[in-house]
Amino acid sequence: MAKNAYIESYITYQKSTDKSPATLASYQSDLIQFVIWFESINGVEMKLLNITPTDARQYKQHLIDLELKPPTINRRLLSLKYFLEWGWDTKKIKYRFPLPKTVKHSQSMPKWLTRTQQNQLLRHIEQYGSKRDIAIVKILLNTGLRVSELCDLKWAHVTMSERKGKLLVNVGKGCKYREIPLNKDARLALYNLDYTIHAGSDVFVFKGQRGTLGPRGVQLMLNRLNIPGDLGVISPHQFRHTFCKNLVDAGISLEKVSSLAGHQRLDTTKLYCQPSFDDLSEAVEKIGEID
Repeated sequence: MAKNAYIESYITYQKSTDKSPATLASYQSDLIQFVIWFESINGVEMKLLNITPTDARQYKQHLIDLELKPPTINRRLLSLKYFLEWGWDTKKIKYRFPLPKTVKHSQSMPKWLTRTQQNQLLRHIEQYGSKRDIAIVKILLNTGLRVSELCDLKWAHVTMSERKGKLLVNVGKGCKYREIPLNKDARLALYNLDYTIHAGSDVFVFKGQRGTLGPRGVQLMLNRLNIPGDLGVISPHQFRHTFCKNLVDAGISLEKVSSLAGHQRLDTTKLYCQPSFDDLSEAVEKIGEID
């Protein structure tokens, strides 16, 4: 379809606010979908002055009727909201009017490994993985590092003694640094990578075949190890989820779990309090008749 002058002006404005190319493309795509719907329903060209509260309500219902997923519906509604706010601020719309609320949806649960699955995975990697592979998995499971944080880890960020240790993470989301204590398993994994030789150096802890190990390299390593199929496809981020779930199951407070994981919102940490199917199965087994 022909370009819409209002959308083009709006995208130009958003470019001046340093929005990413992906965000700009998303805005433009969402708004074009709105224009197509508006003009097919009303039979007139979409102009900001033509949009009414009824249009906004009907468009929300249209998106619901299409059976789109709630995140997609909410993204399109937010794109429309920002577009109309720009219209109000630039006097292209006469008056403000209430916009429909976003669609409520249940947040998807993180996927973590049960204790049995963790032991099965560790046994497999200890049999078939290298010292580096074993260290990667054990450090991810025992520190909750994001895979990008693991790949950016340098020996200078690691401090250890015989009985304690810590990691300094200063490359996480929001560029906020945090300190993560190292338990015995994590310390042993780092000692096996010759911590005593590299301690304090500016060298990356983990290396790939062609230099510094990247997140994709970690995933390829997991794929290469041919992890048993009943565990499903394992992603590095599952280890982070598993770390948080293990802490919650051990009775650690949400505030401590949130601090260790570097969560910006406590609501994110609360997801790990939600019982999994295995948790529920274990619960009902406890009330069954004893043989």
